[in-house]
Amino acid sequence: MRKTRRRCKNPDCRGWFHPRFQNEWWCKPECGAVIALAKRSKEKKKEIREQEKRRKEARRESIKRKKEAQQERRHHQIRKLEVKPLSYFHSKAQSAFNQYIRTRDAEQPCISCGRHHEGKYDAGHYRTRGASPATRYDETNCHKQCAPCNQHLSGNIENYTPNLIEKIGQEAFEVLMGPHPVKKWTREELEQLAAHYRQKTRELIKQREGV
Repeated sequence: MRKTRRRCKNPDCRGWFHPRFQNEWWCKPECGAVIALAKRSKEKKKEIREQEKRRKEARRESIKRKKEAQQERRHHQIRKLEVKPLSYFHSKAQSAFNQYIRTRDAEQPCISCGRHHEGKYDAGHYRTRGASPATRYDETNCHKQCAPCNQHLSGNIENYTPNLIEKIGQEAFEVLMGPHPVKKWTREELEQLAAHYRQKTRELIKQREGV
């Protein structure tokens, strides 16, 4: 019976030989070692590619889960806001507006008594929110005011009036005191108003810090 010849699979050899076994593909032990190492290297590269593929798939899955969680949180927050009363959104807008007023007037004294002191300062409305809701977010109607004048002296209007006229001018004062159409705020508008005044406050702080 004629023996089948094979070429050695060692690329540096490629010599002809007669295999003794069916799975023998090298002509001598040295070539067998080279072929084994090449096969192991190929398997290692394949293993690395599969690991990288699994890592990328795991990363994509992680990103997907994070996005889904973020969307769920946003939907949950939206659902929570949907049941909030309008007063909740007014309080958020008022807080942002008041913070802006205190930041704007930070270097000025109390609008009523004219004092600088270490105590607490409020954003004091000249025309109160209850009496004039239309001027609730009017910047000419609200100024830095010390807590004693705002809270204990009911705004100290006797001194607030002349100091306000001096600050904003008689014409602006008359506009402030004139009739105003009542504004029917929506939740979306109040959210935008709050964001607007938070942004104005940040910009004013950066401007003063020279950033």
